[in-house]
Amino acid sequence: MIKISMDGVLARKNGKKDCYYEWTVGFCQVKVGKCSMEVKGLDELFHDYFEKGMTAEEIEGREMIREVRRQNFIPEDIEDLYEEALIKEYERYFESRKK
Repeated sequence: MIKISMDGVLARKNGKKDCYYEWTVGFCQVKVGKCSMEVKGLDELFHDYFEKGMTAEEIEGREMIREVRRQNFIPEDIEDLYEEALIKEYERYFESRKK
């Protein structure tokens, strides 16, 4: 669970930073090899890359794997399949948002 301060978003309570908003990070379905896998936090990661103006060609696959591993288990023997699938998924995400 991620806690985010609402201070700048909604309001302060008595001038103090004691209001918090909690949300759960969502899952995205990604086709990895022949399997459809649920990957946690992918939309948030893609949003960060998009906000930085990064295209799929500019993203280092191993770096993306490292980021995704923070919230997901990725077996070492199929890292290459995940890397390929995540890059393809980001290409779709980027193309759909750049319009």
